[in-house]
Amino acid sequence: MVTGSLNSGGLNSGGSDSGDAGDRRTVLAALTAISESSQDGVVVFDRNTSVRYANAAARTILEFPAHENPSARDLVADTAASTLDLILAELNATGAWTGRIAVGTPARPILVSAWVLGPTDGHEVVVATLVDGSERQEREEELVDALTAVRRRAREQRIVAGLNRAALTGSFDDLVATALQSIVDLVGATHAVVFRRRGADRLAVHAATFEPPDEETLPSGTATLAGYALEREEVIVCADTRDETRFDVTLLEDHDLRSGIAAPVRGGDGTWGVLVVYRTEPHTPSADTLSFVVTVTAVLASAVRRSDLERELRYRSLHDPLTQLANRTLAYQRIDSALGVSREDGTLTAVILVDLHDFRTINDSFGHGAGDAVLAAVAPMLTRTVRPSDTVARFGGDEFLLVCPGLRSTFDAIGVAQGVLAMFRRPLTIGNRTTTVTACMGISVGYGEHTAAEMVRQADVAMGGAKKEGPGSYELYDKVQGGEALRRLTIASEVRSAIENDDLDVAYQPVFDIRSGRMTGVEALARWTTSSLGVVGPDEFVPAAERAGLIGPLGSWVLRRACTEAARWQTGDPVELRVNVSPLQLRQRTFASSLADTLERTGLAPDLLGIEITETLWLEDTSAVKNNLDELHRMGIKILLDDFGVGHSSLDYLTRFPILDAIKIDRSFVADLPTEQSEAVIRAVVSVADAFGLDVVGEGVETTAQLDSLVRCGCGYAQGYLMARPLPPGDVTALVASGGRMNVDAGPAR
Repeated sequence: MVTGSLNSGGLNSGGSDSGDAGDRRTVLAALTAISESSQDGVVVFDRNTSVRYANAAARTILEFPAHENPSARDLVADTAASTLDLILAELNATGAWTGRIAVGTPARPILVSAWVLGPTDGHEVVVATLVDGSERQEREEELVDALTAVRRRAREQRIVAGLNRAALTGSFDDLVATALQSIVDLVGATHAVVFRRRGADRLAVHAATFEPPDEETLPSGTATLAGYALEREEVIVCADTRDETRFDVTLLEDHDLRSGIAAPVRGGDGTWGVLVVYRTEPHTPSADTLSFVVTVTAVLASAVRRSDLERELRYRSLHDPLTQLANRTLAYQRIDSALGVSREDGTLTAVILVDLHDFRTINDSFGHGAGDAVLAAVAPMLTRTVRPSDTVARFGGDEFLLVCPGLRSTFDAIGVAQGVLAMFRRPLTIGNRTTTVTACMGISVGYGEHTAAEMVRQADVAMGGAKKEGPGSYELYDKVQGGEALRRLTIASEVRSAIENDDLDVAYQPVFDIRSGRMTGVEALARWTTSSLGVVGPDEFVPAAERAGLIGPLGSWVLRRACTEAARWQTGDPVELRVNVSPLQLRQRTFASSLADTLERTGLAPDLLGIEITETLWLEDTSAVKNNLDELHRMGIKILLDDFGVGHSSLDYLTRFPILDAIKIDRSFVADLPTEQSEAVIRAVVSVADAFGLDVVGEGVETTAQLDSLVRCGCGYAQGYLMARPLPPGDVTALVASGGRMNVDAGPAR
């Protein structure tokens, strides 16, 4: 029998002193009461493993009735019999043991702490405390589950807080990408997708955690899970596609998806889209998962509304509310952008200011409402008239502004103006009235050398000139500046025909080695004589060609003609050809390849050609210019820096651009020779050139004193009227045939 008090198990030592015995019985009774009330089991057994005592908790844990007197071996599971022997051995050796042992059928883990007491009644006994491991495990699992839930909620809160911050300050696309990945990571989904409504009956993928097919769209309505949620405007849960009857699951099954959650994302004016979470296995989401998905869609909805509001505010800040055209602010931005492109690729930008004629009469006669109606009607007409790449802006009052980038010439800008005037000749219907509106226009063109504000100012000045000529007129800014501007416009108009009809000529000024007196090369100089204007110098027609966008064709013509003629002179000592090249030509990305084709067709060797550039070219510093110069250098074409010394950073360019072959001293320095100051400057230039391995050419030599001074300074080459004026091709041929010697004593060659 294992019930009763601890004394009944023989733990009383049986002393003779009746007083002591009474005290022991009192203590044992107290210990028994404590043991019986304990939730942990207490067992006392002897060395033979016979149970001497077991409290109520132990009997429950070990599952035996109070009237039985089992052995400890009877209480453990069959699989734990050998473990019991090990425990007894450990008790014999150390007197204590702690661990787990299986009891009952089926076996349950019991946590045991045992130690040896004794001797008692002449025998040692073992006391063991027992704790049901399965109950503890359940409690631990409950604690783990609770802790996991707390951690998940904390993670959800951190994710939502981060998404809310991103919704307020970040980009919408970054927010969506983060939200989708967070959902997949937190709920263990396979994929997450945000679909955006496209039109009345389609959905387009806005973002996904996988790479969606290009331009894939889904039908709305019951054809898909996403479409069904959008139609119902509520959260839809599909636990298993095989049990789904509300919508078509074909698309899900085609992608091996078995379950999903779809939650609408609301925008400012209805449902914006839908967030869908997919799994490849059947799954019923928990309430926490659904709550998290709905919370994420709420964050996305707030971001959609913020984005829509920002877009609306941005649009209003850059557009005219009456005509919906770009306003003054956006117009200046577009001009700046166009001028930047012009500086890069050498194309022309035009700014055209359009002023409606006598608009005040409309307001005074019919009221400002009628005037507003006219402006609102003119706006789309202007937009349809210009190119898609052009910008039409309402500049204020009755003025519109056109920004036309990427033009090839001034004539393109004039063509735009003429098209606008033709548009204004068509009747305009306002309400039940038909009227005609006329306008005056001012045109400003440039390659990026002016600011946006300056371009607008020039267009305004030009428009003032157009108004003087009356309605239906336009003026170029250059033309209103006076007679010379009119001459430049005439030159620009006629130079195109001159290029096309080969009406230009090329003269060649010889360059001499001033030590040997031998002609080493010639500089090609374009010449033009017209029937209407007479002789037109390159200082006039080259800038006019630049402004008209014709510098490319002009430069190509000169190079082609000069290379063809220079190839005929290579019968004895080599005669190098040098040709001036404009910065606008070098902005053209195909310049180097076009020049290579010219050399191949004409038969002139690349090492017999040199191009002369000015210091202003370095200010361009564009990739196209640099790439062209590098390619020319690789081809073996010589690069000469013209007018050296007149810029602000001449020496710096020699260091930054180690592709030069020669420098030409500006004629302003040569003109002052033979003064000590000028000779000192030229000696310094020659010294620097020698350090960089460059040839030095003195330009504009007109007196023997200047020539002698250049010799003293160490300059190797010279050209100027003293030795030879620019010659026609036939005279160069004769000079080459005669040996090409410099004859200063005979006076300047004619």
